[in-house]
Amino acid sequence: IVNGNFDLGRNNGWTEYSKGGFTLIGTGALFASTDITPPVTPHSGQYMGRIGGFSYEICSLSQTVTLPTTTPLYLKLYVQDRNSTTSECGGLWVGAQIRVFVAGQKIYDTYLCLYNQLETWTPVYFDLTAVAGQSVQIIFQADAANSVWSFLYIDDVSLTNQITDVEKEKGLLPIKFELQQNYPNPFNPITKIEFSLLKQEQVSLRIFNSIGDEVATLVNEVLPAGIHSRTWNAADVASGVYFFRLQGGGFIETKKLVLMK
Repeated sequence: IVNGNFDLGRNNGWTEYSKGGFTLIGTGALFASTDITPPVTPHSGQYMGRIGGFSYEICSLSQTVTLPTTTPLYLKLYVQDRNSTTSECGGLWVGAQIRVFVAGQKIYDTYLCLYNQLETWTPVYFDLTAVAGQSVQIIFQADAANSVWSFLYIDDVSLTNQITDVEKEKGLLPIKFELQQNYPNPFNPITKIEFSLLKQEQVSLRIFNSIGDEVATLVNEVLPAGIHSRTWNAADVASGVYFFRLQGGGFIETKKLVLMK
C-alpha cells in the first residue's frame, strides 16, 4: 500500500475526498481540538488519516492496490475513535464504511463502528485472501448523518499474511459468511471448528450423528461480526461419522467430520 503510514503527507498514494473541503491526512496538531479529548497522536511517524465529521459531511480515503499472491492475505490498519455520542451504528451517525472493489465490482462492504470511544490504537484486520493477486480499490468512507460529530483515525495501513489467534478474535473481519472444515479431521477426541460472520447474527453450531440425532450444541447465541472458533470434545461419544451445521441469518452450511478412537 502506497503511503500506508501517511508520512509522505497528502497527494501521495491516497485519494482524498471531502464534501466540506476538509483535510483528511495530517498531524495530531492539525486535527487537535478542545472537544477531542484525550488528543490523538499518530500510531507511528507524524501523520495519520482521519475520516468522519458533522453537518452531513461525506469523506473518504481511497487507493487502488495490486495485491500480492501470497495467502492468506489480510488488510491491517490501526484505528481509534473520538465522538460526541455513544449511539450504535444504526444511530445518529452511520459509521465508517470499509469497501473493497475488484474491477469495479464491490466485494466487501461493511461498517467499522467504534462508539465505545476507543482511545488507544487498536489493530483491525480484513480478510482479502479471496482476491489475492488481483487489483483492488480500497476505500475508507464516512458519512455524517447530522450535526453530531464522530471521527475515525487511521494509521499504518498494510498487507500481511500473519495474524495471531488473539488478534483474530479481536479484530479480524471476514469477507464472507463461511463455515470452515474442522481441524484436525479425523480427530480423537478434540477438534476445532472455525466460522466467519459478516455481521452480528443469532447463530447456532450443532453436531449431529449419521442418522440426524443432535449430539452437541457448540453455539446458540448472538455473536458479533468476525472470525469465531469453537472446540468439540467428543470423549463421550462413539467413533464414527458426524456432521456439524452452522445456521444464522438465512445461512446454513453443513460439513462432515470423522471421530476415530
